[in-house]
This record gives sequence, C-alpha cells and structure tokens, in this order.
Amino acid sequence: MVFDLRYRVFVTEQGIDPDTEYDQHDKSARHLVIHNGERALACCRIRLLDKNLAKIERVAVDRDHRKFGLGRKIMEYAAELLKTEQADRVVVHAQTSAAGFYASLGYTPQGDTFMEDGIEHIQMYLRL
Repeated sequence: MVFDLRYRVFVTEQGIDPDTEYDQHDKSARHLVIHNGERALACCRIRLLDKNLAKIERVAVDRDHRKFGLGRKIMEYAAELLKTEQADRVVVHAQTSAAGFYASLGYTPQGDTFMEDGIEHIQMYLRL
C-alpha cells in the first residue's frame, strides 16, 4: 500500500529511479499511512537517527487527494509520535518546492540547498 503510493508519487510523477526510492532503511523504518480501504492516500516513514534526533522521509500524498490537509495531518501525527519516543528534534530533506509547507509546520531551514535524486532539497529542522 505505502510502496504503491511512493511509486506513483516519486517514480511516476517525479521521475526518481525506483532503485534509489526503495532503500535499506525501508525494512527498519516505521511507515505511517492514511488510507481509504486498500488505497494509501498519504504516507511517510520515520527513523530515529540517534536518541534525540529523528528523520521523517518519503512524505507523499496521492495526487487526487492533495490540498485536503493530509500531508499536514500525517506530519503532525509523526511529530507527536516521535515525542513519545523521546526525540527532541526532527530533520527532513525537503524538496525546495515544498519548503513553504514544512515552514508552515514550524521547520526551519539549515544550510545550503543540495541535489538529491536530481531534485533540489534543503535540510530543515523542527524542535519538538
């Protein structure tokens, strides 16, 4: 379910190589999903990088369900969940086209932009 959504968003829409979209972290990461029956509408994965720092990655919302607040909902839920796991900071590698979305959630950019999978990104942090 989650991997189908990620394929639609990252591989089909954005042209990311499927060999880089799925990686060694998928087995150990926690995957969060908002779904309607068997169809994933929004997803992300979370990983603890150390005892205080977590990373939220692979945030995707189905094309037909954007602008309904599902991205915000899953990001807010992920942050609340990470608080219960004693994380006090979260990092995302935000596509620069989505930096405003992350800023609206309280994330602040740090450092210069960089290319990841052929797409410009910026590292952003949130203090929990």
